[in-house]
Amino acid sequence: MKKIRRTSLLFIALIGSCLFSSCFDLVEQIDMNHDGSGQIKATLNLSKSKTKVASLLKLRSVNGIKIPSEATIRQEMEKTVRTLKATSGISNVQYSLDLTNYIAVLSCNFKNVQALNNFSRTMSQQLKTQISSYNSYSFDPTTQTFSRTYKYSPEWAKEFSKIPSNDQKLFGDAYYTNIIRFQKNIKSQTNKQAKVSSNARGVMLKVKATDLINGNTSLANTVTLTK
Repeated sequence: MKKIRRTSLLFIALIGSCLFSSCFDLVEQIDMNHDGSGQIKATLNLSKSKTKVASLLKLRSVNGIKIPSEATIRQEMEKTVRTLKATSGISNVQYSLDLTNYIAVLSCNFKNVQALNNFSRTMSQQLKTQISSYNSYSFDPTTQTFSRTYKYSPEWAKEFSKIPSNDQKLFGDAYYTNIIRFQKNIKSQTNKQAKVSSNARGVMLKVKATDLINGNTSLANTVTLTK
């Protein structure tokens, strides 16, 4: 279970990994510029389970898993921010942490898509996961093509199966949403579950956490923009 709690639906590890049984919404927003630079913002929202989260934070451990204090959660967030600030191509790192409603927000600018991948790599190293091994981005300004590669890890389902069934059910209302906005209109995109916005400049993919864990969906997509 430890691997599941710390594998990247980006910032679950900042709070949700330690609270492992709470429903959550993770929204990742990427705003792309013409030249491949942009901004990424991730919001982890545990407010649907804030009563349970508050109760868990009062405990020292559950089933042998140590529960962090609010001070520890803040320290880990601040440590992650410091690491990101030192990451090549990353700038303007900002965060907010609401420990009343249990909402964490982390954002930064990236110089190019390589820097966006550096972001994932840095998070992977910081959180001791393998984020960058199954997720990466690329952008070809000549063809105006933005791609996300994604490789499912069967280890997720293996570790998830070790969680008590009652705790597994608590993931049933957990979702991951990825929103990517562009400065040009979208000509086409390849993920059948994703939807293009009404103004044709954004694409959204919303999937259940359990579908990701069990390999029933993919985050891979190739978006082609109008030239």
